[in-house]
Amino acid sequence: MSPKLKFSFIYLFIALSILILAIILIRHLWYPYPLLQAAGIQNLLMIIVLVNIGLAFGLAITIFRKNKPDFVKDIAISMLIQLLFLLVSIYGVYKIKPVWIAYNVDRFELILNTDLVNTNAHSTNKFFKTPSYFSPQYVGVDFSKDNEERKNNMFDEILQGISIAQRPERYIPFEQVSTKIKDRAQDLELLENYNNKDDVQYLLSKYPKADSFVPLQAKSIDMTVLLDKEADNQVLAIVDLRPW
Repeated sequence: MSPKLKFSFIYLFIALSILILAIILIRHLWYPYPLLQAAGIQNLLMIIVLVNIGLAFGLAITIFRKNKPDFVKDIAISMLIQLLFLLVSIYGVYKIKPVWIAYNVDRFELILNTDLVNTNAHSTNKFFKTPSYFSPQYVGVDFSKDNEERKNNMFDEILQGISIAQRPERYIPFEQVSTKIKDRAQDLELLENYNNKDDVQYLLSKYPKADSFVPLQAKSIDMTVLLDKEADNQVLAIVDLRPW
């Protein structure tokens, strides 16, 4: 193996190691499985990975001049370029991450950071003004008691596609919608109408306490939220099953 090719593979290995750590951060902190698929970000993430790999290999081949006086300087500059591109990419993925899982009427809605409508930020409860920096949090949604505001919210949803679940001023603590969830939760047997029976049984075997479910409406692929009614509608998991 030529010195240039050997150097390129070493450089690529280092870049890949950093990239893998970044992917682990993204998947476990911001997009816990299966929210990456639900939000439709997997293709964007794949593009980021491929571009980073191509950039790393291209820079390594371009800068390799073993006897060049400023070879070390070239390595430092190329690694800085690589790191900056990765940080910008990570920041972009972070800015569109899911921030809330809001229970609205008969379903959960996965709300991305870019979905939020903060036109009435002054009316938002302080607990919901700043989303978590990590995984999305569960909240409930409450309709306004003001008839005019309710009517405006309804028209916004019909005409502009803005769900009330996108409005933080309508958020309430998740515990306050427990009764509504209990009334609307569906039987697990219904999942076999929309999914392969073996897939349903396999996933449910992982959560033996699950006794009902509620749909999760998402940007790209709708998922299923498994519940335990006996534990006051405790959310057990979000699974990659179609709810309808």
